[in-house]
Parts: sequence; structure tokens; C-alpha cells
Amino acid sequence: MKNKLALLVMSARNLNRQHIQLILVIVSLAMLVLGTGAPLEGGGVGIR
Repeated sequence: MKNKLALLVMSARNLNRQHIQLILVIVSLAMLVLGTGAPLEGGGVGIR
């Protein structure tokens, strides 16, 4: 368990600002794609 914690700390130190920005961009694009595919509110079956 101690080795895993040390490995986690080492990998967290290797993250720089560009990695964090890239992760945020990917997450925001994924949320945008999921949001555009969301159904409209009250989307009934029959269109009148």
C-alpha cells in the first residue's frame, strides 16, 4: 500500500499545466457532445 501511495504522488508531480488543460478540454468537449445528444424536455412520442 505504501508503494502505491508513493507511485500516486510521483505521477501527480509529473502532471504539468498543459496536461491539466488538455484533460479539461477533453472533459468539456465530451460534456458538449453529451449535451447536444440529450432529448428535449417533454419529448413526446407523437408530433402534432
